[in-house]
Amino acid sequence: MVVRIPIKPKQRWEVVFKDNNRWQCGIYVPEFTSKDQVTWLEKHDGPELFYLVEGSIVLVLSENGKEIIEVPMEENTIYIVNEWHNAYRPKGVKGVALVIEKTNVKTEFLKLK
Repeated sequence: MVVRIPIKPKQRWEVVFKDNNRWQCGIYVPEFTSKDQVTWLEKHDGPELFYLVEGSIVLVLSENGKEIIEVPMEENTIYIVNEWHNAYRPKGVKGVALVIEKTNVKTEFLKLK
């Protein structure tokens, strides 16, 4: 049986499928519109897979919580993120990503400003 899940973002983060508490798939629409608005980063206890569905998203990444890099997501590319991260949609343009992660993920937060 095939399960079809239309991608219709309604909020910042929405889990659209879970597989028996092993992994989950969600739709992510960053709320920020520039790097300057990003005041915190998060880090999980396992990697996340990001895939740009449409639009434009820039990942904000840091391995040590101090040096920050910006990585514009490209179409047809998978990003595995295991470090401190957040994201934004440049100038508020449309930006939708598919995210796959383990369920019951533990998250730490790091304040930047």
